[in-house]
Amino acid sequence: CIDWVIAGGESGPEARPVREEWLVSLRDQCRRAGIPFFFKQWGGATPTEGGCLLEGQEWKRWPTR
Repeated sequence: CIDWVIAGGESGPEARPVREEWLVSLRDQCRRAGIPFFFKQWGGATPTEGGCLLEGQEWKRWPTR
């Protein structure tokens, strides 16, 4: 049973890009299943480079149990 999903892009000098459609799909699947979704960051050369907004808002949901 999955209780929580945490997603985000890699950071550091060799960070690979993350695609928005992957994250949106994952978030939407979590919402349909009632699973909290936590989006950490877009990633890039530094952890804060791309910020943490997905479709204009933060997704920092926590499990309730």
